[in-house]
Amino acid sequence: MKKTILAGLWILIIGLGANPLFAQEVNPQIQKGIEYHNRARSAGEKNPQGLIEDCLALLKPFTQTDAIASAVYGSALTVKASFLAGDNPMKSLGFLEKGNQFIDKAVAMDSKNVFCRLLRLENGIEVSRTSPLKRYGIIKSDVEFFIDEGKIEQLSDCDKAEAYLYCAFFYLDSGDLDTALELFEEAAQAAPESESGKRAKKRLDIYSE
Repeated sequence: MKKTILAGLWILIIGLGANPLFAQEVNPQIQKGIEYHNRARSAGEKNPQGLIEDCLALLKPFTQTDAIASAVYGSALTVKASFLAGDNPMKSLGFLEKGNQFIDKAVAMDSKNVFCRLLRLENGIEVSRTSPLKRYGIIKSDVEFFIDEGKIEQLSDCDKAEAYLYCAFFYLDSGDLDTALELFEEAAQAAPESESGKRAKKRLDIYSE
């Protein structure tokens, strides 16, 4: 999966700390786990595999009681799967499936948590595009959560652009180009200078040629 996917997770979680949609304080140990998760996905990191193992160790005690810990733990397992994809594809697939289970459990634990929903949507798009596992049937509910239920309107502009972008990818991969283009436009307008806004603009430019 792309290292850029979830690059804004730490920013998102801090922003949600003061948001009424996010009712819980984030445990410092969980914060550290998220930090290790994001560092492991950063280009140029010297020991990403070590960071992922540290992340998993930090978050594991909280995966049964904290939705965010479960979601990030699951994402970390999918990162671990990517390390093994070339040398041991079967073991990689096992970690990928287990990671998806933890992410799905997180959403089941707190179905209104926008952090968990956005993480599952982004992770699901990337996993579906880069592995034998197809998550479109699962993440359809996350698209509906943000678009049909209007939860996307309660996000900050940057987070709104991110959600619109990945909802657009869902419709693009589903063959609904018209809806995808509408959502790429929404993403570009929500936060034009954000990474998600710029990615959406590039997509619009491609299809306007």
